[in-house]
Amino acid sequence: MIVRLYICLLFIASVFTAEAQQTAASKHKLGIKTSINFSTLLGYEFENPRLKYGYTAGAYYRSINKKDWHLYSEIVGNFKGSNFSNGDTGYSRIASFYVDFAAVPMYNLSDKTKAVGVGAYGSYLGLSSMFVGDRKKAELNSINLAPLDAGLAAYYHNYGKSVTFQFGAKLGITNVNDGINFIGYFPTTGNGCFIRNLSFEIGMLF
Repeated sequence: MIVRLYICLLFIASVFTAEAQQTAASKHKLGIKTSINFSTLLGYEFENPRLKYGYTAGAYYRSINKKDWHLYSEIVGNFKGSNFSNGDTGYSRIASFYVDFAAVPMYNLSDKTKAVGVGAYGSYLGLSSMFVGDRKKAELNSINLAPLDAGLAAYYHNYGKSVTFQFGAKLGITNVNDGINFIGYFPTTGNGCFIRNLSFEIGMLF
């Protein structure tokens, strides 16, 4: 299911890129985004969270405006979650896959080759798993993370002739704890505490 969804996103992105080549002279740009990300889960439900490596890929749209403001938006598949430092017998990793939708107004800096912006994003959860120690197989799947998430997205763009470099972050403002309780696993969960997603991205826009 997740693999098919990810392939579908890449197919949509390739179609957007083909259209972008046909409309290169217009005021709109459609293309592919790919990036690495570092994510973690904030809040008091989990103990000893650490950054987790992941990646992001999908399609984006950008209006091309030589004036001060323009719009950037994206639909991407996002592999994130969190690592944990809980020893060999405690939960060590939560892996999640989201489909993110973002809309970010961007402000062009003085030379028009760079821009910054803050906007909103929404996410739909496709997969969540919990791992123990250094085991490769998940101990639990569907761990009661809420199916929907929303928050703020902030980006910095450095525009090139063929590639734009993107640096950014996404901070969830909703509580994604939908009744998480790892019964029999250390450290204790099931406290009903707030959980939010945080991720940092380093990527390229084609």
